[in-house]
Amino acid sequence: MESKGFDPKDLEEISSRKPTKFKMKKSDYKELGRNLLLGSVDFAVGSIKAVGLIVTLNDNNSKTNKSSEHLKYSWEDRPYESENRDI
Repeated sequence: MESKGFDPKDLEEISSRKPTKFKMKKSDYKELGRNLLLGSVDFAVGSIKAVGLIVTLNDNNSKTNKSSEHLKYSWEDRPYESENRDI
């Protein structure tokens, strides 16, 4: 039989448990420090990459043709041209 939710007996057992305190050892502090250092290095490298990507995207946007010269003629006004024709 499949039950939905907790059994009341389980809830009573869980609530009757005494809270336990975790004491960190010297090795735990070393591991925590190492993880903080590695995490901060990863964050710094990721931030530098993100800034580089944003600068690259902004640089590409500034190089686009902002003049109205490319709007001067439509495709109907130009003579027939094709780069891929061998005629």
